[in-house]
Order: sequence, then structure tokens, then C-alpha cells
Amino acid sequence: MTAEPLSAEPPPAAPPSATPQAGVLDGARAARRNQLTRAAQWFAGIEDDPYGLVLRAGPQDPAVHEERVRALGPLYRSAPLDTWVTAHRAVADQVFTDPAFDGTGPDGVPVDGDDLPYRSGLLALDRATAARLAPQAAFGGPLLPAAGLAQRAAAHARRLLESAGETFDLAEDFARRLPGSVLAEQFGLPGTAREEFARLLPGCRHALDGLVCPQPYATARAARAAETAVTGLLARHLPGDEDTVRAAGVLAVGAAETTAVLVTGTVRRLRAEPGAWERLTAGPALAAAAVRETLRTAPPVRVETRISRTDTTLAGTALPAGSRIAVLVAAAGRDPAAPPGATPLGLAPDLHFALSAPLITVLATAALRTLAEALPGLREAGEAVTRPRSPVLLAPARFPVAKRESTPCAS
Repeated sequence: MTAEPLSAEPPPAAPPSATPQAGVLDGARAARRNQLTRAAQWFAGIEDDPYGLVLRAGPQDPAVHEERVRALGPLYRSAPLDTWVTAHRAVADQVFTDPAFDGTGPDGVPVDGDDLPYRSGLLALDRATAARLAPQAAFGGPLLPAAGLAQRAAAHARRLLESAGETFDLAEDFARRLPGSVLAEQFGLPGTAREEFARLLPGCRHALDGLVCPQPYATARAARAAETAVTGLLARHLPGDEDTVRAAGVLAVGAAETTAVLVTGTVRRLRAEPGAWERLTAGPALAAAAVRETLRTAPPVRVETRISRTDTTLAGTALPAGSRIAVLVAAAGRDPAAPPGATPLGLAPDLHFALSAPLITVLATAALRTLAEALPGLREAGEAVTRPRSPVLLAPARFPVAKRESTPCAS
């Protein structure tokens, strides 16, 4: 098996406050750390470690590796990656609710100081911070007035579809453009800032995958720049304090790519199931149920990590403070031992998704319903391709579609 090529991008330019030599050295160290972290994941897979194989994130469905983790018990230790991994719903529920488990990275370590080369500053928050931001981000709060969000999303979705050609990329031309345009209006940004925000937000698409998987060095630099630009734009134009800006940033970055993956994933699932797309187009009100089913069976977020902040016990195993835990969300969501009627586990109930999950569901439902109403003849127009290094989202790199079924030429 041939190993994935390692990143060899040149280091970034030095910041103005640093000497050129210091900037080159810092960039080289970051690029080297990026290579080594990715190499550790790759070689864990070569050693047949199932969690390493999940993180390698090739084009194959990772479910077979997730099921291997489940078969190894409620809590499996990936020795090569020094991570405890679970595919069991009961263990996942404890991780997401127990105060001993918090945050996605080492406690008290700056974003650039842990062993992951790129970690979104907006999404690297703890539960206490999420709770403090919750009133700003709640439906009916200052950032998300309760009235009109679904209607606003549907109107923007319809405009995007009207401007698309007869064939277009459902992921890039529709699903990734929708959240930014809706949120720019929802946040009350002025005209030119709305356009800039909608343009910048898709550049943050790697934030969730970057929480567990090193991105190519040039990609990580661009993602950091996009997140910095989004935060700066919000700080310039939003009324309110720093918490308002932070909450808006968490909502936007947490929801944007997740919504895009949920929309495209739901369309692909319905198109693959005989008669499912036709049932939706005959009854577009079924969109909400279709989104819920995708969250249950093929959620947009497949991996979540937490850190134990204190010595604790999980699934009968004593864990010291600082232990890293990975929840295979998709596998936990389909756990046959889960209680009947359990809430879908597609979006974790804590941290950033405690703020953005309701927004994601509303946006995805409005997008799917509009697609069903406007394009009942939607069909695939080429191969859907999954983005490399996307173990968290299995995000689409492209999903070409046509607006209507092909018709035979007249003889």
C-alpha cells in the first residue's frame, strides 16, 4: 500500500512583528509538525488500527472500521494514537454529558500549542464558554430572531437554484453558498459586508475536520486566514460585546460546512433509495423527516473528540486526567443496543453544536424542501467525490447534478 504524500508546502511569510528568519522557522516547524502528525495517523492504519483507518479518510465507507471498534468493546484504546475510542451509544452519552470530559484539545494549551497543527480558534471552546454564549445564539436571541429564518433560507435557496445552470455542483454552487447568504442577512450585516461574509465563510470548511486530522499546510493557512477574516468582519459590523461576536462566529463556522454536508448527504441518500426522492418531491413537507433520518443513519459529523479534565472512569476503565477520547458518532448512532426512540446522535449535544445544531437543522430542511419543490427532476450528472482528509465530515469535494431528467432526442 502506498502512503499518502506528505505536505511539502513552503512556510508562510513572517508576520510583520517577527523577523523574516523567525517567520520562516515558525512556518517550517508547523509544516514539519503537520507531516509528523499525519504520518502517525497513516502508519496507525498500516498497523491495522481501526481508529487510524478511520482517520486516514480515504474514499471508502469507514463503517467497516467503525464496526470493528464496536466489536472490540465499549472502550477501545488506539495505542498508536494514544486515544480511547468508542462506538457505543451509552458511552458516547456519558462523554457528552459528564463534566469530566470537556473541550476538543488539551486544557489550557493555546490553539497553536498542542499536537494538532490546525485547530479552529472559534470551535475550540469548552462547555462553560458555550453556556455563556448560549443566550446570544439561541432562537429568539439577538443573533437568531425566531421569526422568518426558515422562510429566509428558502428564499435564498430558491435564488441560488435560479441562478445555477442546467448542470451545477450541488455541494459548491448551492449547499456551501446557502448558509453564508442566509446568516449575513440574519445577522443584519450591511450590503457590502453581506457579500464579503458570504464569500469568506466557505473558506472555513476545514474547521471540523481540522479538529482531528492535519490538513495540508497550504489548506490550514488558508483556513486560518478565512476564520480570522470572518471574525474581523463580524467584529466590525455586529452590535454588542465580544461574546456576541464569538457566538456569531461559532454559529457561522459550526453551521456552514455541516449544513452543506447534511444537505448533500440527504440528497444522495434519497436518490440512492428507490422511490425516496419521488416521495419527497410529491410531498416536500417530508423534508424535515428526511433530514432527521440522515442525522440518525448517516450524520454529517462522524467523529467527536473530548479530553478528560480530571481522573475519571469510563465504561469501567480508569482514565487519568488528560486522556483523549474519540466518539465515533455515526457508529454510536446506529448502535443496536441504544434505547428505542433515542434522539439521533448526528450532532453532539455539547460545545459548539449546543449552539448551532438547531440552526443547521432549519437550514438543511429549508434547503431540501426547496430543492424538492423547485427541481423535482434533479438527477446526478457525474460522480460525487469525497474531499481528502475529511474523516469528521466525509465532506463532498464535488457533487455534479442536472436540474431535470434527460429526455431522448426527437427522431
